[in-house]
Amino acid sequence: MTEQTPSVTLSPAWQRRFDFFSVYGLPNSSPESKAVYRSLPFGTKMRIGSNFPAFFFGPIYFFVKGMWRKGLTLFGIAMALSVVLVVLDVSDNVARAAGIAVASVAMSTANYAYYLHVTRSSQSWNLFEGFGRRR
Repeated sequence: MTEQTPSVTLSPAWQRRFDFFSVYGLPNSSPESKAVYRSLPFGTKMRIGSNFPAFFFGPIYFFVKGMWRKGLTLFGIAMALSVVLVVLDVSDNVARAAGIAVASVAMSTANYAYYLHVTRSSQSWNLFEGFGRRR
């Protein structure tokens, strides 16, 4: 881990995630990363691609990890979506589904966002920074 900043010490789980991201990028960013990701055991795939504390705590998780800009973006998305759903007077099931969707965005973006925060000192507001195909 030569890219890691000295002020942050990482647990072995985070080191494994960072190693994968530094070598392959996001799991679906290239054919090579997709092939390697698919060959991993299910538990390892879940640890690399998902972050359950981010699912349950959302913006608070981003704030605690020091990614306050992305946390505010996620909070703003959640509030805007809530306002739209209240104005449209949608059913409780639709509102719950929207809440789960916002939580799923937090869960799926948190690991790579933290990787960018630690290794590249990312100060972006974009939750999806780095997502997309590599060229």
